[in-house]
Amino acid sequence: MIDLEYIQRAPDKPGVYIFKKDNKPIYIGKAKSLKDRLVQHYKLAEKGDRKERAIIENSTSIEWTITRNTYEALTLEIDLIQLYKPRYNIMHKYGGGYPLLLITQEAFPTIKVVRGTHHKGQVFGPFFNTSKAKRVKRLLHKIFKLRTCDPMPIRNSPCMDYHLGLCSAPCCGYIDKQSYDLYVKSALALLSGDVSDVLEELYSKIEEEMQKMNFEKCAMIRDQIQSLENLSKGQRVSGLEYQRADVIYSMGRLVGIFLIRSGRLVDKEITALDSLEDLEEFLVGFYYKNPLPKQLFINFDITEETLWWLKERGSFELRRDIDKELEEIIKENLDYQIQGELLQDEFERVLGISLPKRIEGFDISHFYGDYTVGSCVVWEEGIMNKRDYRRYRIKSFEGIDDYKALEEVLTRRAKRLKEGEEKMPDLWLIDGGYGQLRVAIRIRDRFSLPIKIYSLAKEEEILISEEGKEIPLKENPILYRVFGLIRDEAHRFALTYNRKLRLKEGIRDVLDQIKGIGEVKKKLIYRNFENLYEFLRADDQRLKNLGINPALKQQIAKYLY
Repeated sequence: MIDLEYIQRAPDKPGVYIFKKDNKPIYIGKAKSLKDRLVQHYKLAEKGDRKERAIIENSTSIEWTITRNTYEALTLEIDLIQLYKPRYNIMHKYGGGYPLLLITQEAFPTIKVVRGTHHKGQVFGPFFNTSKAKRVKRLLHKIFKLRTCDPMPIRNSPCMDYHLGLCSAPCCGYIDKQSYDLYVKSALALLSGDVSDVLEELYSKIEEEMQKMNFEKCAMIRDQIQSLENLSKGQRVSGLEYQRADVIYSMGRLVGIFLIRSGRLVDKEITALDSLEDLEEFLVGFYYKNPLPKQLFINFDITEETLWWLKERGSFELRRDIDKELEEIIKENLDYQIQGELLQDEFERVLGISLPKRIEGFDISHFYGDYTVGSCVVWEEGIMNKRDYRRYRIKSFEGIDDYKALEEVLTRRAKRLKEGEEKMPDLWLIDGGYGQLRVAIRIRDRFSLPIKIYSLAKEEEILISEEGKEIPLKENPILYRVFGLIRDEAHRFALTYNRKLRLKEGIRDVLDQIKGIGEVKKKLIYRNFENLYEFLRADDQRLKNLGINPALKQQIAKYLY
């Protein structure tokens, strides 16, 4: 642990400091005055700040580097955080970048899902969900027939994607470069929202193909036109004056990123920071590997150094005049203050405890005794903190025993909490009844954790306290809103992991066990369906169009269930 006397030896100059544990960085910061900032860390730790105390108590050494000015300190801090990814910095959690769509810069461009901005071509995004980026990519292949192979080979005959309508087969010369460039331009228009110029070209192209009696190509171009026209209609409805902008809005420690594309609010992500001091680090972390928009809206102050750093990343306009209607939508998404007051009253009135800042919810899921997994989800100050979710594969036994599975999950979690590797919650919520509650209490007491425990019985929706008090949540809707959400999210997260394991480890085995599925049909299933469950729900006619016998659904379902 670093003592105050050592910290006071730091110079009164700008620079970067590194807290280390056994020579490994655990926190990196910058300062106008190294001495003042380090003393501030120490004093905040003494006042009981959880994060600052963890940094000071877990540090075995500290190093600092003097810089000529605060801008140099900022740039050095950012590079060091991205290099070492210290445990107590939040910047690297966002610096890895969200998925982006890249239209490559080649003779016959394709579309890729990438991360970071150092790519040749045009990038679009970010997408807060990888599967969403992949769905958009697939849609663009389906509508505009951009090539799916990468790199592009030279072939005599096209691959299966051409026959599935996902590619125009430039590798075989089935499309001339002028026509392909128009499809690329159309894809760019759909992603950017600027559709007016390309629509005119597409209408000319459809007339040209009609003269040649190429009705199949006419139908394809018609579909492209309809997709772009639908986007154009969407722009007029939105009423926003800006076409491509990011809004980063802070309501205390709760921060939302709202993406506006083609004049519409298309995506959002909400994060609870550890402290308000993390706000600027959050902003820098987000744009470390995500592209800057044409306009960036914020409702908080940033330093000149941060503004300079952002301008080095790209050209953008910083604005604070957020559209009133949009700001109302943002506040509805971030409005936790009134909820906090109501929840505080409800927790004190019904449960006799203060409103927890952090609740962890646990659930167990298995598939007839196989692929047994556990989930831990986190509710923090009014929202689900998905970055702190954890999942567990049961290792200590095989078969069906929810109590043993829960004991393993809670034991593994408790060890990390005890060692300070995870933030300590105020409360555990266990999906189950008295049996699961007793398991959780036993683990809590074994590790001497300062945590209250409740279980939630699903059938009756009864919340059970450690003392055996039963609270019917349907009679207390405000509490139900919190505990029901956590329980349902824990169940969803565990079930998703269970299914993912089954699909990951079992999909090829399942298809190998079904008679009548050769390699060609397997590839068709892999390419056209995200998983076996999507295949089982597929329309029979769609399967027939793909050349797959619908009877295979019954065979696969029989094997799975």
